[in-house]
Amino acid sequence: MLQGIKIIDFTRLLPGPLATHLLAQMGAEVIKIESPKRIDYARKMGIKFIDGANPIFHQLNHNKTLKTIDYEDEIGKGELIELISGADALIEQFRPGAMDAWGLGYDEIKKINPSIVYVSLTGYGMNNDFSKEAGHDFNYLAYSGVMSLIKDENGRPIVPDTQFADIGGAYMAVMALQGALIKKLKTNKGSHVDVALSDAVMPFLTVPYSFLSLDLDYRLFNVINGKTAVNYSPYQCSDGKWLSVAALELKFWNRLCEILEKPDWQKQYQMELMNHVFPKNEVIKLFETKTRDQWVELFSGEDVCLAPILEIEELENSAFHKNKNTFEEFETAQGTKLKTVRLPFKVK
Repeated sequence: MLQGIKIIDFTRLLPGPLATHLLAQMGAEVIKIESPKRIDYARKMGIKFIDGANPIFHQLNHNKTLKTIDYEDEIGKGELIELISGADALIEQFRPGAMDAWGLGYDEIKKINPSIVYVSLTGYGMNNDFSKEAGHDFNYLAYSGVMSLIKDENGRPIVPDTQFADIGGAYMAVMALQGALIKKLKTNKGSHVDVALSDAVMPFLTVPYSFLSLDLDYRLFNVINGKTAVNYSPYQCSDGKWLSVAALELKFWNRLCEILEKPDWQKQYQMELMNHVFPKNEVIKLFETKTRDQWVELFSGEDVCLAPILEIEELENSAFHKNKNTFEEFETAQGTKLKTVRLPFKVK
């Protein structure tokens, strides 16, 4: 889809490299620039390395052209400017002002490439009182309010094992860059696109924020938070593994109850399935009578919105991911074979 599009990549760690990885998977030519003074931290973070780098570095950068250029050196700067002059887009992930200090800010770059799409991916945006503040995923979740939604039964925030802001920001950067490319193709005009990771995570608040606008407590009325309703909840099985039951619509819940031979659990209204009025402990005890896979087999092919909660170690060998061909193999520059996630959509 993006064959013929050239992108200069100044990003490091996770959000920017993931964005440009996705763009490369879509066919763009991505040239990743590292200064010898400023290498991608992902190369050396971690405790185990493959071919001299952390596996995540290979996963996110194997489909790019990697160049080390000292852009604070006159010769290096000239080489870089030549690359940028022929590029369709540039994406950078430094704090506001850094690229300007090196003579690589948007105002300078548009002089040599007026139609370039220039994406600045930052924590808090380019021009506000928080722009220069340091931050990482956990901080962006904290500012956005998303972190307030991820708590244990004692109200203690739980840091998630994945990076919602970084990865959400990567998707937002891809969407914004592609939108600006469409504008460029239609008008031949460039853009400076300001993508903040703290903003990118805000759409995750869509449901709870809608309750707030109605003066309702989302903690009590949000039926899809896994905590308030029996028909939208995780359940542990006899083998210690877990199921996700997301039978939000009553037709799905009532069919599930029919298969379980529990007609008295079938209801006409969602409010009858709220935990404070429904005997949820009975449901918990029932799901503890079989293994996860036995339950999955029982409900196979049925319209009940039930799925196994797969552990990371199970993914590659699961029937679901084998059928969907989720993972693809690639080789590092030294020939080591690794796997990464395929482009998460298909186009015919």
